[in-house]
Amino acid sequence: MVLLPSNLNNEYKGLKVAIYGLYPIFAIYIFRSLVHFLAESSGLVGIATIKEFPVINGLDPNILVYLFASLWGATQVSLTIILLILFIKYKNLIPLIYLICLLDQCFRLISGYLHPLTEDYYINTPPGVISNLPFLIYIIIMFCLSLKKGGQLND
Repeated sequence: MVLLPSNLNNEYKGLKVAIYGLYPIFAIYIFRSLVHFLAESSGLVGIATIKEFPVINGLDPNILVYLFASLWGATQVSLTIILLILFIKYKNLIPLIYLICLLDQCFRLISGYLHPLTEDYYINTPPGVISNLPFLIYIIIMFCLSLKKGGQLND
C-alpha cells in the first residue's frame, strides 16, 4: 500500500515533483511553528495583525492569548520535526506526509469555521486567512501526485 507501506525505507517510487513539493511546505511549517512558539506575541500581533485587548482590572488578557498561541506553536514544532524525520529517513512515506499535511490544513479550516474571527479582530487580513485555500489546493494536488508511480529515487 502506498500510504502505509509494509517496509519503511528511503526508496520513493513516486513522481519526483512530490519530493520537491514538500520543500515549500516544510519552509512554511518551520517558519510558522517557530514564530508561534517563540515570538513575544506568538506572531499574533506582528504577523497576523490581531488587535490587542485592553488591560482590565490589572489583568492583561493578551498574555493568555499569547500563551495558547505559543502552546499551539509548540505542537506545530513537534509535528514539523516528526514530518522532517519521516521525510529524511523514510522517503516511501511521502504520500503519508502529504496526507498528514492535508489533515492539518483541513483542521485549520474547520477551526476557523467553528470559531470565526470577524474583521473587527484584525488590523489587516492575516496571511493565514489569505493563503488557507490556495495552500489546501496545493497540498491536495501534491498529495495526488505523490500517489502516482514515477522513477525510483534512492538516497
